[in-house]
Amino acid sequence: MSGLIRLQNGPSQWPDIKDAAHILWRASIHPEISPLRDTLAGDFSYPSLFAKDLHTGINSSRRAIIVRYHDNITIAFEGTGSDALVMNLWTNLWADAKGPNIWDIPFPVYTDGNRVHSFYRDMWHGMRASTLDALSEAVKCIVAKGNAPKSIVVAGFSMGGGVSTMAFMDIVHHVRTTWGSESPAPCDWAKDEGFASLIQHLTFAAVAAGDQGFHTVLNNVYEHYSIRAWDFMHHNDITRHAHHPAFRSFRGYRYILPDAIVRHFGAEFGPVGHWILGYLKAAQWMTEHGTDQVKSEYVYR
Repeated sequence: MSGLIRLQNGPSQWPDIKDAAHILWRASIHPEISPLRDTLAGDFSYPSLFAKDLHTGINSSRRAIIVRYHDNITIAFEGTGSDALVMNLWTNLWADAKGPNIWDIPFPVYTDGNRVHSFYRDMWHGMRASTLDALSEAVKCIVAKGNAPKSIVVAGFSMGGGVSTMAFMDIVHHVRTTWGSESPAPCDWAKDEGFASLIQHLTFAAVAAGDQGFHTVLNNVYEHYSIRAWDFMHHNDITRHAHHPAFRSFRGYRYILPDAIVRHFGAEFGPVGHWILGYLKAAQWMTEHGTDQVKSEYVYR
């Protein structure tokens, strides 16, 4: 996996990371879409910014949003609410012993021969059609102005990072078959050779959603299209090691935020280092200052 794209030292790639964290943070404090849309429109100085709720059907809460601004599209999968925290948890007892009548605990299931997190898979399946329809509508609006999408960012925090992992290959497939190299009438902006600048997968403290086999398939997609696929983790985030053993495999690159950065934002990260506001503040700091101290946790051979 030596061909996976690495984060560069310095501040140059952090503005996109900051914007993804900003959208996730705003979504976490605005449960209603109208004030969220108005706030983001001001934040990004784009009065015609579009934002839409995405629901799973599993429960009534919003689990993702899609945002269109300045010809950029972000699909942001939100973090865990307290009512859903148990659905992130794995124990050796439940993970491999779930029976058909135990509905409240997630469990590994097989998809194309690889094990994935049942709850995250079901959440994505519940919103897949509406997400891809919303993506198509966002692209249609950009093209109608005579422009082309500049970027499509798939973002996620915590649980949302896990769901985004389930979603990513479906989103890439949708782009390729609707506008890209596998579509009836390929658009220049969506051809395979442009994916390196078009599509990113940016997550923060993402919970693991698949096993090594699933992550290998996903890493092959990242590598083939030179997609920037990065997860960012506070060095003491409580979720850093809270993954089912079968799912502790490498996906893209995970970058650890060291104490030299996060110590400035202790209140924003919260008592267990796991609040999205802290990740936003760290990304803002990196955008302004840059550093070579953010290192990958993963070493591919």
